[in-house]
Amino acid sequence: MTARGRRLPLAGASLIAAAIALGVLSATQPVIALAAVGGAVIAYVIFSDLATGFGILMFVSFLTVLPASGSLTPAKGAGFLLALAWVARYTTLNTDVRDFAGDHPLLSWLMIGLLGWAAASVIWAPSTGAALGELSQYFLTLILVPIAYTAVRSRRDLQIALIAVVLGAMFAGAVGIVQPPNAEVLESTRATGTIGDPNEFAADLIAGLALATGFALSRGARPSLRLLGLAAIPVCILGIFVSVSRGGLVALTAVFVVAAFTAGRWRLAAVAMLLVAAIGGVLYFTEFAPLPARERVLTTNGGTGRAELWQVGLRIVRAHPVGGVGVGNYVRESPEFVLAPGVLHHSELIFTQEPKPAHNTYLQVTGEMGIPGLLLFLAVIIGCLRCALIAARIAAARGDVALEAQARGLFLATVGILASVFFITQMHGKILWGLLALAPALLAVARREASASPAAVEYARTPALAVGPTPHAQ
Repeated sequence: MTARGRRLPLAGASLIAAAIALGVLSATQPVIALAAVGGAVIAYVIFSDLATGFGILMFVSFLTVLPASGSLTPAKGAGFLLALAWVARYTTLNTDVRDFAGDHPLLSWLMIGLLGWAAASVIWAPSTGAALGELSQYFLTLILVPIAYTAVRSRRDLQIALIAVVLGAMFAGAVGIVQPPNAEVLESTRATGTIGDPNEFAADLIAGLALATGFALSRGARPSLRLLGLAAIPVCILGIFVSVSRGGLVALTAVFVVAAFTAGRWRLAAVAMLLVAAIGGVLYFTEFAPLPARERVLTTNGGTGRAELWQVGLRIVRAHPVGGVGVGNYVRESPEFVLAPGVLHHSELIFTQEPKPAHNTYLQVTGEMGIPGLLLFLAVIIGCLRCALIAARIAAARGDVALEAQARGLFLATVGILASVFFITQMHGKILWGLLALAPALLAVARREASASPAAVEYARTPALAVGPTPHAQ
């Protein structure tokens, strides 16, 4: 046998070596071996299909209670793999990759402006280390938008991502319902599902509810898709109720109110669902909810300290209205603003080893980056939301009920989380930014499909942030 015949190919040698290592690991650490196999499978899927990889990221974002290795959570691991796959797609020759910056120049510049202003705030931030850490979070959050634009190229890709969110919300809600908390203790009465925090749990279920409703109303879509939506709706609603999140209930109401103006042909259905949800909520909290949960929702006792946290946040904004205290430095600097005129009944929330954030995303962004930072943050959000609405109008012009319903569902799901984060701090929530990232991709899909429909071609060319007339359904 020649030397060449005896030489083992590199791929085969790598597989044999990996199999031997996995066998040894299985005998000594079976749990770690199982996790390694699962991670390898997920990595293969993500690198093979970016759209499926994006869907995996959305689903595991609902599973924050899963074990983590240090600061590496399953969602961060999936996001890291997705980013690597996206970079690989760009560096692969002969690959048709859509140009997000070319298709959405204004939105791209707004994102660059937000990231640039956050980077500038590092200069005056008291803690440079904390600022750099938060700056990296902003970069990883904003990069989701071009990643989704590359990954989601067709209706099939879009549905993979949306189904992943609905399945994640359905699973999280089911866990919260099936494993009820201790009804004898107020703080334990609040279900958290697989999220770990009742307020975030409610916010993510609102997103799942809106998307599930879009599926249920998708006349012309696959029956299995509509059945999934119909099954997820009651699970998400009941999950929101058992979370006992007052912010979640307010956000749920806000979604229905916004839907009454933006749901298109389903405005009356949105009003009817609002009435049904309101009646169901009244019945649950007056007849079925545990006493501590009932008292939390139906009585006002000054809250649990959120008002005081907001008061401190407003003091920070008044003291630093332009530049803020620097990204990542809000919690570090908040104790400096407690000793001021005005009574704080819950100052212990700030004078602890782990001081609480603002419990209001917009207030914390303003406190860290000033009013310019908030305006850039909101401009990026509005730009993405506008894409979803334009996509819905393009679909309406073509008479594409299924795509219109899913586009309006995406818009309302994002509105629901944006209303929820008024009561929690979630600048970098994976579900929120995953939904925002899907909006420009959805618009690209709608424009591509509209290219064969003369009634929608002209409107399909409308810039993402431009204001134009709504085309009438043919």
